[in-house]
This record gives sequence, structure tokens and C-alpha cells, in this order.
Amino acid sequence: MAKNSEGLQAKDIDALIFDLDGVLTQTRSVHKKAWKHSLDDFLKERGIDDFMNDHDYDEYIDGKPRYEGVKSFLASREIGLPYGNVEDSPGHGSVCALGNKKNVLFNKLIEQDGAEVYDEAVEQLQKWRSEGIKTAVVSSSKNCKTIIQQAGIADLFDVRVDGVIAAERGLNGKPDPDIFLEAARELQVRPERSIVFEDAISGVQAGQRGFFGLVVGVARFDNRKELLRHGADICISDFRAFDLFGDDEIAGYFRYTKPMVFSEESDVFAILSGKKPAFFLDYDGTLTPIVQRPEDAVLSDEMRDTLSDLAERFTVAVVTGRDKEDVQDFIQLDHLIYSGSHGYITSGPDGLYMKHEKSEEIIQTMDQVEEDLHNLFEGKAEGVQIDRKRYAIAVHYRNADEKDVPYVVDMVGKMLEKYKNLKTGKGKMVVELKPDIDWHKGKAVLWIYEALALDKQPDSIPVFIGDDVTDEDAFKVLKGKGLGILVENRGQDTAADFSLKDVFQVQQFFRKIIDMHDKRGQGDR
Repeated sequence: MAKNSEGLQAKDIDALIFDLDGVLTQTRSVHKKAWKHSLDDFLKERGIDDFMNDHDYDEYIDGKPRYEGVKSFLASREIGLPYGNVEDSPGHGSVCALGNKKNVLFNKLIEQDGAEVYDEAVEQLQKWRSEGIKTAVVSSSKNCKTIIQQAGIADLFDVRVDGVIAAERGLNGKPDPDIFLEAARELQVRPERSIVFEDAISGVQAGQRGFFGLVVGVARFDNRKELLRHGADICISDFRAFDLFGDDEIAGYFRYTKPMVFSEESDVFAILSGKKPAFFLDYDGTLTPIVQRPEDAVLSDEMRDTLSDLAERFTVAVVTGRDKEDVQDFIQLDHLIYSGSHGYITSGPDGLYMKHEKSEEIIQTMDQVEEDLHNLFEGKAEGVQIDRKRYAIAVHYRNADEKDVPYVVDMVGKMLEKYKNLKTGKGKMVVELKPDIDWHKGKAVLWIYEALALDKQPDSIPVFIGDDVTDEDAFKVLKGKGLGILVENRGQDTAADFSLKDVFQVQQFFRKIIDMHDKRGQGDR
């Protein structure tokens, strides 16, 4: 991880919230052993040899409340079983009986072998507490209190929210964020200024759904990719690799220069209440995560469904540096407006169309520049990728050797000397060559807004969401007219009004707006 001489200080973090099994204590293997013994016995009794495996544990059981784990596993085998009652005797007659059987076996194993801790995790926890940071332990297990007492770490937490407390207070289990949010409430801290440490898929999902500032996946069991895919912001396999006060990447999650949309200080939903927003969206880093190769930025099915629902209720335009046809192929929704190449060409439903008057001249220049760049970089800058767009050329150096980056920048400068009608734009590990014309995403947004006569509707409000330097033009033109929301704000200056942490929060923002619209519609009937 990157180092930063101006790292975080203890005052920048409200709280650290830890899952127990697999994060602080080595009881995950004990849980897994108890689950396998109990479930395999149940399956054998029914003549089924499709026994529990590692994937089953990670996908259906790990991190969930006990009875939810039973239900989830049985559903994977298409087995129906009465839920029963939590007082059911351990056995195979109900979901609760089977869960209780697992618990009896787990307790026997703990009494026999004790509860071991991960020393490096406890050492860091003690160090961070000495800095005055509040801490909590959160677990779906009803055995949490017993385990932390046996492990000798009970005094390291200001708050404990476990399976017993969750049942008493009617809190939903992971992947719902209830128990994490309850811990934050008891600690009297803000989720967006707190860190969650989790080793389970359901746990990192819960941390993201609670809009916590940083969700750290603890990948001790070769599950790094799965944790990242399901919501972990970063992953560690050892707490000694987590430098809370000296890591630039970690610090970035707590240096937002504008209010977070999902925070107490945000009034974005109050502003949009009673309005009919028109959404203008960047693509890379906003609707899809940034990837190593631009052609791999595939839209998820979940985001596509959300965009479709959003566009059925509101105007939705994608305004991107990509070619219009490329982003249309990625999104595959006909009821959206697409504005490509920073707005040089736009099309949408009902015959909406605009093409910049200097299009042909620009394309001819870009053809020549593309050829020059290929000649300059061939065999001299391994890993550099030339991404030709219709009206611009993006030179990506994310995969280039660090020593070659100055050469890349210098060669782009030579293009500016040769072609006087070009200018550069900078992004994340990319430099772009584009026409030196007074046209940008902001002007494209205004053109679409006015072409649809939305500026004549008193309840309409434009909202632009983007993550890159090129999106600042749109944020600036909407000042006093609408809202700008910056994704992945890492302390930079911006003309945006609010911040969202990542693509996941972008999708959750859309879902919240859809829900507000639908509830308002029901109220009008």
C-alpha cells in the first residue's frame, strides 16, 4: 500500500468495528467443523451424499445468524424443513433443531480446545485503542461473549453486538447492516467515519450496505477475490499489512472534501424531494469500477437493472469520453440518452440527435495522431495502451512500467507541438488528446437539458455524477442550477456538491431515488 507522510490521525477515525471469527479469533475452523459434522449427519440420514464443502460454507453459512445459515444451506440442496422453535432440542426435525445441534457441538469443541486469537490482530487492536479510538466487536454468533472472555480480549471493546443482542432487539443478520449500525449507534459514531473489518462475504456486504467509510476484507483463507467482488474496499491477509496512520490509500477514504450523500450532514435527498431530477452520468468509475483495460469495463446486471428502472421514471443520459457506440454496447438500454466523446455526438429516444459541426475535421486529425502515437510507442513503452475514440485518443499507462511514464507524457507533449488544434485532458492513469475546441461534458449536459425543454419545467433539476477530472466541467456548469456528485472523492478540489464512495453507493443512491419517487406516487393516489 502507498505511504503518505500526511497520513491519518486518530482524530480522523470515529471507530473500528471488528467481526470476531476469522478476524480476531481462530474459531472459524471450529465453526466450520461443527457445521460440517451436523449438516453431513443430517444429509446422511436422508440418503443424500452431496455433503457440505468449502464453497457451501463461504456462500451459504459464514457470517450469517445460525438459523439463517441452516435455511440458506438447505435451500441450496432444495430441502424443505419446518423452521421450528429456538427452544427445539438439538436434532434434525427443524431448522432450529439442526442449528442447535451445531451449537452444542461447537461449544464442546471450544471447551475442549479453547479459543485462540490471531496475535497480530490483537496487537494492532491494542495499539489503536491506546490512540483513543473507540472499538466494537460485532458477530452473528450467540457464543461471542463466551469466546472473547475465554480468549482474554473482552476488555478491548467498548461495545459488543452479537447474536444474543440481535435477537433481543430484533436486528436482522448479515448481509443486512443492522448489527453494524447498532454498534455505531451505541458507540455514538458516524458510520462514514468508521472502519469495518470482516472476513465473510455476508459481512463485507453488510458493511457496504451500512455505508461505512472503509470496509476491510480480512482474507485469511484464500478468499481475497470473493471479498473484493462482494464489497470489500481493500483486502489484507495479516493486520501488520494495515498501516492505519501511514497509508495514502486508507487515508483517501476519510478525506472527502464534500458531504457524503449517505451521511447525517447531507441534505441531498431533501433537495431532491418534490423535484424531478434529470440524471447525467459518466461511465467508467461511476457506473462500473475502474479496470486495468478499458474494454473490460462491463456493466453489471444489477446496475443495468437499476439504470433501466431509473430511466423509466426520469431522464437518464450517459455523458462519457468513450465513443457513443461503445458505451451503448456496454449498457444495452434503448431508453437512455447517449452522449459520447465528451459530448461531440449525442442521440436518444424520440429522434434526439446532435453532432458537432467540426466532426469530420476532428476525425481526420485524430487518424493522423493515432498513427504517430503507435509509431512513437512501439517497442519503447511496454504496457501503454492507445485507446482510439472517434473524437479523442486516450493514452492509458496504468499497466506501463513506472520508468516509462515520463516518456509517455513527453511524447504526448510532442503531439501538442505538432498539432496546434489539440489539447490534453488528464484522468486516472491516463492522458487524453482531444480537440482544442470550447466544448466539453458540461456543454453537452446543457445542450441535452435544453433540447428536451427540461429547463422550462419548474420542478426539474439536473444531477451530474462522475468520478474524473473531465467531469469537473459538468460540475461547474451546474453550479446554481443543479447538483454535482463526485464518486471516489479522495481529498481533491472539486466543484461537485456531494460525494459518493464508490460504484456500489451510486447504485444505492439510484435505488433510494426510485423508492422516493414511487412512494410519492403512491401518496398522490
